[in-house]
Parts: sequence; C-alpha cells; structure tokens
Amino acid sequence: MSPLQTIWLVTRRELVERGAKKGYLVGTLVTLVIVAGLVVVPTLFGDDGPEPHALGVVGDAPADFDALLAAGLPDDAEVTVTTVPDRDEAVRAVGDGELDAVLVERTELLADGRPDQSLQFAVEAALQLAAVGEGLEAAGLDPAQAASVLRPTTPLETVDVAGEATDGVDGFGIALAATILLFVGIQGNGATLLSGAIEEKSSRVVEVLLSVARPWHLLAGKLLAMSVLALVQLGLTVAAALGANAVVGAFELPPATGGVVAISLLMLVVGFLFYASLYAVAGSMASSLEDAQSTSGPLTFAVIGAYFAAIFVVLPNPDGLVTQILTFVPPTAPFVVPARMAFGAIPMWQVALATLVTLATTVLVVRLAGRLYAGTLLAGNRMTWREAWKAEPVR
Repeated sequence: MSPLQTIWLVTRRELVERGAKKGYLVGTLVTLVIVAGLVVVPTLFGDDGPEPHALGVVGDAPADFDALLAAGLPDDAEVTVTTVPDRDEAVRAVGDGELDAVLVERTELLADGRPDQSLQFAVEAALQLAAVGEGLEAAGLDPAQAASVLRPTTPLETVDVAGEATDGVDGFGIALAATILLFVGIQGNGATLLSGAIEEKSSRVVEVLLSVARPWHLLAGKLLAMSVLALVQLGLTVAAALGANAVVGAFELPPATGGVVAISLLMLVVGFLFYASLYAVAGSMASSLEDAQSTSGPLTFAVIGAYFAAIFVVLPNPDGLVTQILTFVPPTAPFVVPARMAFGAIPMWQVALATLVTLATTVLVVRLAGRLYAGTLLAGNRMTWREAWKAEPVR
C-alpha cells in the first residue's frame, strides 16, 4: 500500500470516528444555536429607539425653532414642541410628567430633576443659532439669506487613503468575531486531537495502527481529518451567523466581510496544522489526561498569547508597527491577518506573504512533529519535550 493510500485510510477513519462522536455533533449544534441566538435575540428584545422628547415653550419661540432644535439632536431622536400659556402651567406640566422640559422666555429650562442632556444641548444650540440669525437680519440680511448661513451641517464621513468610507464599529466587530472563532477552532480541535492520542495509547489501539502504518502516516491522516472537521465547524458557524442576520437584518455587514471569511477559513487550516501537529505530539508524550496538562501547557500558553496579542495589540491599532511585525510571525499570523483584513488595514501582498511564511513554517513544524511523534508514540510514561527529542523514532 502506498503512503498516500495509507494516509487516506487514516484520514477516513478519523473523519468517521471523530465526526460521528456525540461530543463533536452536540458541540457543533450548540455552537450554531448560540451564534444564531446572539444575532437574533437582540432584535427580539431590543428597544424601539429613543423615546420622543416633549418640550414646552412659554413665550415667543425663535423662528424655525423646530428645525433648529432637530438639527441639534441625534438622527434617531424626535421632539415635539408645545406652546404653554405661562410659567405656572409649565411647572404643573413638568411635575405631572406631561412634558420633559419647558423653555420659559428663552431664559429658563424647567425640568423635573436634571433635564435630558441631549435635549438641553439641542435647546441651547437652537437658541444660539436663533440669536445669530436675528443678528444677521438686523444687519440687513433677509430671512432667506440668514437661514442659508445657519443651515445645519452634514455629518462628516471618514475616508481612508484608498478612497473608501470607513466604519470602525463594523470593522472592529468583524475582526473580534473572526479572532474569537479562530481561537475556539484551534484550541477546541487541538484539545480533541490531544485527548484522542491519549485514548489510543491507553487502549493500545495505536499498536494495531502501527502494524499497518508508519507514525508519520498516522500523524498526517489525523491532521488532515481534524483540519477538515475544524473547517466544517467554522464554516457552519459562519453560515449560521450570516443566515440568521439575513433573516432578521440585525446589522449591515461591511464590504470586507466576504474577504475576511475566506481569509479566516484559510488561516484556520494553516494555524490549525501549525498548532495541532504539536498537540498530537503532546498527546503522544502523555500517558493520561493529567499528564497532558503538563505536556500541552506550553502550547496552550502559545495559543492564548497569540489570541491576546490579536485582542489587545492588533484590534486597538491595526496599522501599528508591532501589529505589522506580528503579521509575519507564524504563531500569531492566523489571528492577526483576518483581524487586519476586517479593518481594511492590510494590503494583499502582506496577506500573501504572511500566508506563505506561515505555510512554510507549518511544513517544518509538521516534519519536526512527525519526528517527535514517532519517538513518543509507544512511550509508557510521561515524557518531557527534551526526552521526546532524544527518543528513538519508531519505524
């Protein structure tokens, strides 16, 4: 039997055995439900937007007061202006909750406690604009000319140097989601590979497998199978989130979402192969799950460190020097590249170079892992990484 045929047999065995396990199926289903719920539930229990403000006015209001007032409020805020005959009636209306506040003779703003800050700001801004407009009219400008001078300004739109409008909130959300999903995919499936290696050693199944396959055949087959399962799991998770969003319209996806998803799937495979090969070695070095906590400790710290680097270094500053360095460091690249992609802060040549560097390093790590795996697979006791390096490989 050729090596490729042997690897395929191992891969198929792992796909059937691991993919059909209740833990994998239930875990995937629960993840899909949670992700879809995180998208749908906020739309069911979210508010209907800010309540409209009810403002009363005692005395003569400035010309176009309603328009000037609306210009000072957020776009989604509403305000109704009511004329109140006198101050006593204004005090009663505010005290009974009929009105949020009352402007008295342009000099007082009555409220029950502290007035709403956005409403107070809008009233003050409207009075200032009205005073300027009246001054312009007194200086000889007609009302139409004064109104054109005081017309509300449109909100600024930030544009990056590539000429595209930016949306930091959407970019941050997509980057954070991609980073979390990659961390869960690598850490979760790596732990599955770790425990699987220990189970096979304790049940002596590995001795049977070694009678028909060489150690590196086993490692290659396991890595391919778990990569497929991790890719399927992440793909279904992303599909659940996008599908739920398409149904309820919870948020508008930025244009870069498709590229982020594609790069995330690629980086999941690359990053998983990088870490999972070492997780398999850590499992072969241990004789029990308790031992595995010691042998896999350095890997766990490495994955968590790369994740924290993406969260606390890359997301706050996707264009920074440290971020650009981490882009080309293989242990951190799988987390950094998709995050920067979400912000639109990485040119395609950096994506390609980071992918090639990580792939090349992964090939070397897999070869090294194959050497260590062959030397520790039949070990009866827990081994250290130094002992694994010195161990004689099984042929």
